[in-house]
Amino acid sequence: MEKLIIWIVLLVFFYLMNRISTWKKRAATAFLVVGQRATTKEERKWGYRNALRAGEKKAERFYVYSALEDFMDEKPMMPFKMKLSNGKKIPAIFIDYYIPKRDWNFITEEQRKFVQMVYDFKDGRVSCSRLFKEALAKLDLPDSVTVVFMPCSNQSKYLTRFSRLNNALSYEEKLHPMLYSLTYLEARESKHSIKDRDKVNADSNVIINADIVGKKVVIIDDVITTGSSVKEHAEELGKYGVEVVGVVCLAKTVKYPEKVEIWIESHFKYAVTKNASNIGKNAL
Repeated sequence: MEKLIIWIVLLVFFYLMNRISTWKKRAATAFLVVGQRATTKEERKWGYRNALRAGEKKAERFYVYSALEDFMDEKPMMPFKMKLSNGKKIPAIFIDYYIPKRDWNFITEEQRKFVQMVYDFKDGRVSCSRLFKEALAKLDLPDSVTVVFMPCSNQSKYLTRFSRLNNALSYEEKLHPMLYSLTYLEARESKHSIKDRDKVNADSNVIINADIVGKKVVIIDDVITTGSSVKEHAEELGKYGVEVVGVVCLAKTVKYPEKVEIWIESHFKYAVTKNASNIGKNAL
């Protein structure tokens, strides 16, 4: 009799486990569809996160790119401090995230449009002046500041990339853009074409012109990844008595998080945040 009871219990247990597994798979698919059909950022993140929590591995990249601000230390349009080798901290800001084309299948149309705009800016087709002005306004800058631009691999790319923006900013009363603050000596290897970008010094093919010696400047760049190039340039400017008071970039390259970070964010941090939110609502 005892053996029969044990067998019955085991059969019921395995039956329930099978049903739970089936329900979980169906739930994961349903959540994935919610994420795909979502019309808002929060709905999209909620759907993909729950699909991932329910075991749908296909949802991982969709979730990460719908919740980038949860994984990245620096947030779009929020000033942060960039630390130089001498310990000095410079206020910096970027407008949004740059996402490599290999991951475009996992991002929204809005995200694609922004990254395409970054490409258009690099090629000199757009100035993005409105976005840069908005970002500059968020930095605590002096009443009058000189705007300089990050060196490129050659002068042709430099002029193509920054001429439109330089002209647009020249109409701003408190901004004094200086496109010709650099003299190009030769072309150098592009950082985007090599794996170890840090081996190429951003200032190796230029010299600083005397016109900006002693001035307070803001550095403008297209895309920031590790920040090493901007820091190098800021330190090079410092040798000429130039005080860098800010850095503004159009985009920051996304660093894809590790698997464990994704799991913690989607399972643990989400649960903690949700519970804290519920406690706050109950307190009210």
